[in-house]
Amino acid sequence: MNPTTKMTADIFQTEGVRYAGSKRALLPFIHQAIQSLPIQSVLDGFSGSSRVSQFFKKAGYTVHSNDIAIYSSVFATTYLLNNEPSPETLEKIEHLNNLPPQDGFYTETYSGLDDGAGKVVAADGKKKPFQLHNTRKIDAIRPEIDRVAKDEVERCTLLTSLCLALDKVENTLGHQVAYLSKWAPRTYQELQLKLPKLIVGHKAHQVSQKDAKTIKSCYDLAYFDPPYNTNNTNTATTRVRYASYYHFWTTLVKNDAPEVIGASNRRKDCSSDRIPGAISPFEHTSLHVVERELEQLIQAVRAQFVLCSYSNKGKISPERFTDILSGYGELLSITPINHKENIQKSLRTTNLWPGDPSPNIEYLFLLKK
Repeated sequence: MNPTTKMTADIFQTEGVRYAGSKRALLPFIHQAIQSLPIQSVLDGFSGSSRVSQFFKKAGYTVHSNDIAIYSSVFATTYLLNNEPSPETLEKIEHLNNLPPQDGFYTETYSGLDDGAGKVVAADGKKKPFQLHNTRKIDAIRPEIDRVAKDEVERCTLLTSLCLALDKVENTLGHQVAYLSKWAPRTYQELQLKLPKLIVGHKAHQVSQKDAKTIKSCYDLAYFDPPYNTNNTNTATTRVRYASYYHFWTTLVKNDAPEVIGASNRRKDCSSDRIPGAISPFEHTSLHVVERELEQLIQAVRAQFVLCSYSNKGKISPERFTDILSGYGELLSITPINHKENIQKSLRTTNLWPGDPSPNIEYLFLLKK
């Protein structure tokens, strides 16, 4: 399917870190699904890296971006609430880039050296996400952001700049639970902060960090892209767990030097499903729990239209997803889209999980409540 649009392709140009489940490639399809609807206000209930929220803002809607992840709130604040570049912010980014490197938590926990043959070497014997020259810059830059930021919007903008820069020198395949044993070419580059690509606009956008079903405001459209557990019965726990997959962004935003464990030095507070708050109910291994959460979400949302993204590899089957939505109004359309998954979903990780090369179909369900 090739979606058509009367609007400039610029509205589909968004910015963000590499992120499993990113809907960047689906933005034209999302636009096609909603462009004829009588809507002005939109809730993006699971905003992740904020790319869909950025699109909604560019397309002229009033946007409320929400996600339980603290780093998602930072990204959304940058792109929704910071409307134009400030000379002072540019000067601060230049100042941050020129800080002398120093040693600290990030260097001690996440840095490695080159053994002379391109392999990662570290004192604790673990693989590492960054080379030493870049973690020393993190240790200098991160506390300085809190010191120089004039307000929360500027602080988030500077943090987003740091995240984007680190994403370009990270020794991973797009997530932070496993690092490469050899240094990727990008890791040799010097960390360099740049101003994020801010979106000009003056509407009253909102950003929150809540359980989406607790949001009480009314909207013309709610867009939901919930996380999901795999429907593979042999590997029920092998799936994207966002708090764990992107633990480093959480640590960077909080700057709390948490206790870390495991081969990737994950935050201990997201290291097990049994820890309260470590997973969303949508990531649960129980189909009953996931279906109940979807029911509660659709029932609670106060929106005339609801657009949901969901994969054929999710815990809930497309047929069952259709049945659940149909109980809350008129299902206007179901759009299947061949959608390439993040690279780690096709990798062999264990003997029980040889990767999943089968086609991934992303569905857009449009409901009129």
